[in-house]
Amino acid sequence: MRHLAVALAALTFAAPAGSALKPGDRATIDVSVATLWKAPNLARSIDRPALTNPVDLAAWNRNLSTTESRVWLDSHVQTQALYAQTVTVLARSGGWARVAVRDEPDPQDPHGYPGWLPVSQLRTGYDEAGPSLTVVARTAALHLTSGRTIPLSYGTRLPLVPSNTTGTTVVRSPDGVGTIATASLAPSLHPSGASIVAQAKRFLGLRYLWGGLSAWGFDCSGLVWDVFRMHGMTIPRDADPQFRYGTPVARNALRPGDLVFYGTQSYVHHVAIYAGNGLMVEAPDSAHSVRVVPLRLSGYAGARRYLSG
Repeated sequence: MRHLAVALAALTFAAPAGSALKPGDRATIDVSVATLWKAPNLARSIDRPALTNPVDLAAWNRNLSTTESRVWLDSHVQTQALYAQTVTVLARSGGWARVAVRDEPDPQDPHGYPGWLPVSQLRTGYDEAGPSLTVVARTAALHLTSGRTIPLSYGTRLPLVPSNTTGTTVVRSPDGVGTIATASLAPSLHPSGASIVAQAKRFLGLRYLWGGLSAWGFDCSGLVWDVFRMHGMTIPRDADPQFRYGTPVARNALRPGDLVFYGTQSYVHHVAIYAGNGLMVEAPDSAHSVRVVPLRLSGYAGARRYLSG
């Protein structure tokens, strides 16, 4: 604890974002997982109290108990962002900000994937520089020196603070110094087809969530994005832009870890990860969960390879 106190005294922590936040400013996600909406206040739709803007993702998932409630998200949610991801502020409307998530590339905006979220879910002044580790457990707990605990999702990345603690790793977060169980963290994994497939399979049975980008729920391209993030690779956020990059691969030359796409050459609406032996891992739709299924030929648009070698 003495080492934590020294580190705490040496750091300047981020501050809550307030009314001074303006277009062009840089900010940081300050909730476990932020949901970005297509317009301000959609999350507080008066006739859908179960969809009130989620901070407790586990409770939100329980409220989204029907396929109908999840399908509603399709036309209202843009994406999600993980704790400590960096955003650029694009616009303000009262207590809401339109932001672009920097490491979720998308052609909608050169700054990153855009969407609206409450300003209260942002912090300013966070320093993300330095060596970092990523949460490789499905979920982990960040225990702050202030006594507060923040749940973290798979894929969350935080910079290290040098220490000699045993069994826990000291990290710097938007809310100050804290510790995470060392077993829950890892450096970027070596990118290989076998590892990509193995990481995706860890989420088998997890219910699909439109816009989902965390261990509390993925959509098809969110699962792909987060698994590649765990391997130190930043790829486009959505299926159609994912199809526009990478190296084209013939169907008879597919290797595990390749991405397979469905739709048309002009617009792709679904992506899955080829798992070998004629199988693929996918987060299919709001009525289903992450699963392994035979490679479908109906609607097949092509494949792309992001892994070298």
